[in-house]
Formats: sequence, structure tokens, C-alpha cells
Amino acid sequence: MKINVGQAYSQANRISDYAQDLNDIKSRLQDFKGNLNSGWKAEEMSYVNNAIDSISREISELQTLLFTIGPDIVSAANEIKREEEAREAAERAAAEKAAERAAKMKEAGMK
Repeated sequence: MKINVGQAYSQANRISDYAQDLNDIKSRLQDFKGNLNSGWKAEEMSYVNNAIDSISREISELQTLLFTIGPDIVSAANEIKREEEAREAAERAAAEKAAERAAKMKEAGMK
């Protein structure tokens, strides 16, 4: 079964879309934090802010990971495609040589 490079590009784009979705979520989380801080002045807010900041950092890490995975998928798919093409070319060349040898042997046998 041959690799479908188009599908790899599609999957990479989807992963990039997920990373962008995470960016939107992180932005909404920061907006929520701002709204929460403007309306709630209790001592506990430092804990809430720390938790939100921790979640934001995790989202950023996931986002970075997703943005690096997409190009890796495309790169791997292209490399596999090149390997498949090289293997097919080598197989064709070997078949042509075998056919040439068989033709020479047949020709030698007829003389």
C-alpha cells in the first residue's frame, strides 16, 4: 500500500487547526481570568490565578507540540514517497535487466 501524501497534508492541516483552537481557548481563559480578577478581590484569587496561569502554560506547550508535529508528518510522508519511488525504479531497472538477459540467452540459444 502506497503512502497518501495528500492525506498526510490534510492531517497536518487538521493538527494545525487544533493548535489554533488551543490558542483561542487560551485567549478565552485569559479573558475569563481578567473578568474574574475585576470582580473578585479575595485572597484566594492568587491560587485561582496560579491555576489559570498553569493551565495556560500547559496549553502553550501542547500548542507548540502540535505546531511541530504537522510539518514532521508532511516531511515523513514525503520521505516515504521518495523511498517508494526509488524502490519502484530499482525494481523496474532489475526487471528490464532480467528481460535483456533472457532475450540475450534466447538469442544465443537460437544461433
